[in-house]
Order: sequence, then structure tokens, then C-alpha cells
Amino acid sequence: MAAPVMTNVHDTRAAAPWQWRLDSRRAQRLAAVPALRWLAVEEGRVWLTRSQHSQQPPEDLWLGAGDRVALPAGSDWVAEGWPEACVVVMQAPAGG
Repeated sequence: MAAPVMTNVHDTRAAAPWQWRLDSRRAQRLAAVPALRWLAVEEGRVWLTRSQHSQQPPEDLWLGAGDRVALPAGSDWVAEGWPEACVVVMQAPAGG
């Protein structure tokens, strides 16, 4: 009996749920959550802006591959790849 042929192609470039690809000229909103988060840049360069929706003053940050920044609880951000980037957003689990 012949071995079955795999018909589904596995895309190794697909991002994990916590990993986002930021394309050029396309902003991604990081809505406020009640916990501290971290944004880490895996590839490329990112323009990160604290949104006007936040209770804190606006802030612009430029991040490159290997950089990471804490996103305080309750803060709302907008990220854009410059020209494109891959980022990971991490949040600590709720304490028990």
C-alpha cells in the first residue's frame, strides 16, 4: 500500500497568534488592556505611537530589531512597520 501524499502545504512564514507582521503604510492598533504588556521587534523597524485614546500624553518611539518596550496597563498604541517589521506582543498571565 502506498503512503498517503500530504496535500496541505505548511506555511512556515505564517505568524503565530502573538506575532504580527506590520506592512508598510498600514497601522496596527494595540488597544488598551488592564495588564502590562511588552512589544518586542523581531525584524525590521517600528514606529510606535501612544494613541490619543490613552489617558497618558502622546509619545512616539522608534524601535529596531532586538528592541523591546513596556506598554503600561491601560495604554493604547498604534504600531507601523517602517517600511515593514515583525513584532511580538507579550502579556503576563493574571496572578492567582
